[in-house]
Amino acid sequence: MQEEHDQVDLLISNYLSGEATQDEKDELNRWMAQSPANERLFKESQRIWEKSRPYFSQLEIIADREKIKDQIIKQFSQPGKSIGLNYYLIRIAAMLALPLILSIGWYLDSRQMSNDSQLCEVITPKGQISKCVLSDGTLVWLNANTTLTYNPALKGGIREVNLDGEAYFEVSTNKDKPFIVNTKQVKIKVLGTVFNLKAYSGEEKVEATLEEGSIEFSIDGCPNEPIKVKPGEQVIFDIAKKKIIMGKVETYLHMAWKDGKYVFKNADLGTIILELEKLYDVRIHLENDSLRKLHFRGMFEYEQNIFSALETLERTTKIKYRMNGRDIWLQ
Repeated sequence: MQEEHDQVDLLISNYLSGEATQDEKDELNRWMAQSPANERLFKESQRIWEKSRPYFSQLEIIADREKIKDQIIKQFSQPGKSIGLNYYLIRIAAMLALPLILSIGWYLDSRQMSNDSQLCEVITPKGQISKCVLSDGTLVWLNANTTLTYNPALKGGIREVNLDGEAYFEVSTNKDKPFIVNTKQVKIKVLGTVFNLKAYSGEEKVEATLEEGSIEFSIDGCPNEPIKVKPGEQVIFDIAKKKIIMGKVETYLHMAWKDGKYVFKNADLGTIILELEKLYDVRIHLENDSLRKLHFRGMFEYEQNIFSALETLERTTKIKYRMNGRDIWLQ
């Protein structure tokens, strides 16, 4: 059933964007002819698409898809509307961001940071994943709600970037130029390696997970020697407690997001909520704070919609949900 819904979404998306083949148009017509409800759903989707067009120019679509999604959802997502309409509204809004999803395209905002220093800022908004290639050949995947700042030339004796959020790095080897990742709390130093770093502002922990090579993990303001991390190990720094936890982990659990898979192994609901809010750009509220203690084991996929994720949680944890626009209440 989910695959059928996804296929219909794709047909409608391609038709509205003018990219549908004749075969896809024929298939869409057959689907609409199956029932009046299908035809009404298509016409409503078309109405939303057409009415949203005055809100943006082609340049704006390229420059800031996140604002467009906000405008569309605020315009059309009103209290009392059906789940079905909200579902397609969100899907149509997501169509605007489709070329950015899991692609090398990214929203690049260059800004003058000082008179003699030009830095670049790569911003991945909530609800998106992006990938970029730095000038030294390093590959970087950026998770949702992540900002990477760097000098585009990566000049000097070191290669240095600043991270707020979560990123997966495949660092090109250069023994003469170490690669440094700075966050608000920690610094990672590497020569050539593959690792994941999660360091969101406002969150309680910083996590570094190493897949290949080696890294040095140091805490800002701490006089101790940097922690040397080996493949298969993870370092967690609890910011409030000033405590470090280190051990072996299944690295895939912490890196699968770059392939569009969010894997949880006995994670508490509070942790899952943080990820879902970034992944689907929604706000999730708990009507009973004790729900945070519930645990979940399973996987969400980037290509799924928020309703599929919520239904999975509902089946496995027995919670109930209600939704109004981008706000979701769990009980």
